[in-house]
Amino acid sequence: MKFTPRQADEIFESLVSNFQQGKRDRAIQLAVKALNGGLDEPLVLVLAAEFYEQQGRSDEGLSLLKKAIEIAPDEPQVWFCLGTMQVRLGMSEDGLISLTHALKLQPDMLPALISAAAVSYRIGQLTYSLSLNQRLIELEPDNAQAYAVVAAIYARRNNLAKARSFAEKAILLQKNNFTATLTLNRIDLLEGKTEQTLIRINNLLKQSKLNHDEQIAMLDLRADVLDKLNRTAEAFADYELRNQLLRSKWLPRMRVHETESEVDKAKRLVSCIPLLSAETWVTTTQYIETEALCEHVFILSFPRSGTTLLEKALSSHSDVLTLEEVDHVSYFSSQWLKDIESMRVMSQLTTEQIRHFQKYYWQKVKESLDTQLDGKTLIDKLPLHTLSLPVIAKLFPNAKILFALRDPRDVVLSCFRRRFQINPAMFELLDLHTCARFYHEVMNLADISRSLLPIKVLDVKHEDTVQNFKENMQKVLNFIGLNWQKEMQNFTANISDDPRTPSDIQLKAGLNTDGLAQWKRYQNQLEPIVTILEPWVQRFGYTK
Repeated sequence: MKFTPRQADEIFESLVSNFQQGKRDRAIQLAVKALNGGLDEPLVLVLAAEFYEQQGRSDEGLSLLKKAIEIAPDEPQVWFCLGTMQVRLGMSEDGLISLTHALKLQPDMLPALISAAAVSYRIGQLTYSLSLNQRLIELEPDNAQAYAVVAAIYARRNNLAKARSFAEKAILLQKNNFTATLTLNRIDLLEGKTEQTLIRINNLLKQSKLNHDEQIAMLDLRADVLDKLNRTAEAFADYELRNQLLRSKWLPRMRVHETESEVDKAKRLVSCIPLLSAETWVTTTQYIETEALCEHVFILSFPRSGTTLLEKALSSHSDVLTLEEVDHVSYFSSQWLKDIESMRVMSQLTTEQIRHFQKYYWQKVKESLDTQLDGKTLIDKLPLHTLSLPVIAKLFPNAKILFALRDPRDVVLSCFRRRFQINPAMFELLDLHTCARFYHEVMNLADISRSLLPIKVLDVKHEDTVQNFKENMQKVLNFIGLNWQKEMQNFTANISDDPRTPSDIQLKAGLNTDGLAQWKRYQNQLEPIVTILEPWVQRFGYTK
């Protein structure tokens, strides 16, 4: 029932009074009542959004916060509430954008600064996180966590002296600061003090005070230490336990937001593509991408297959622009690949519709790169866009595809060992058997796509690129229509200080063969998935 003006004033005054007195639960109850009575004041919407989140109705909560922003776009507190809710729901990048907006409106808003500093570090925006944490240190000279995160950033950049200095400062301010403790142990590992590091980590893991996330981080580090010591069975056990903890953390969220696993999606697409008429693809070749004033190349495959090496090497070419895992394809694939009927809708797109969607894609690319594309070669690299091959074939018939290959056993092992930002696809990598099945279905999809879709593909073996870099890259360049440039030989010098993937961090150290045939060291642990991967081991020529 809608309130009268007098009732509305009374309930809002009571809500504000309770809120100011710190009676948040009562204020939230009044906010829900006020919302149901037709009030849409920003405070009402913010508190009601909190109630909906508590009730597991997060989408409704987000909608209320977005409505509050429409009403009060210059209110930093509303942007802060939106950002923190987005982060809690796993929408870290969107959350950081909202928190950054709050800081633009109120630069010294401490809660927003603390949250943005933490989130930006977690998602790998290290340069931004460094500036935010340095600002925190200015505002709060005794903020141990800010010093600790700065230390962790310098450690990831391999500036170990600065990392140690900031970590030790954090420990002086807060003796048991976990981030600083973890960083000091990682520094010792990087300096080769493996045995001493292992002893300290074992002692830390015996403490019952470690929370869920701290256990995950410490197991991750101990697994790396054990791997360095070649104690692979113990290392694998720690990677496995770490992943089990990650799965237990993320499983409820996956069940709420995902009705179909990524493995099942890949399997379904394999069965659906042959059901589409051959004319679906034949007519596509007649369309001209009027918005594309550059050459267009996709780098596809599966995570940890060598796609980052390819992208980084090509990005050092003066005529190349790269989209580094920026997703402008899922906008289409989420609509057209959800079931066979949607795929049939895609198959019947008119020339005008296709050109409209091409225009959308190229506009998003230009916004991401903020530069002119004319005469350049665009590299769109996101390994699991393999799942979007039908869309790529339909919308971009002139594009070329570089398909990264690596020994399947190394791919799956590496996916299982490395930590990624969790999303529905990366969640599948946390279980060894599921990871192997996912790889199998994605390769099946790539295989059937190559046989039925009019796509131009070059396979690029990771091992060949590592061992014979210039020779293999010249083959790649010939395929995409470019010439070798000597600057490409030293491509690792230009890798950003803000790593987006585990591969970025490894390549920063330079090109080496250390990562090849790692599966042999873990052969016993990989035994349960041998039969899943064996067809691809043989198919790709890794039997020797």
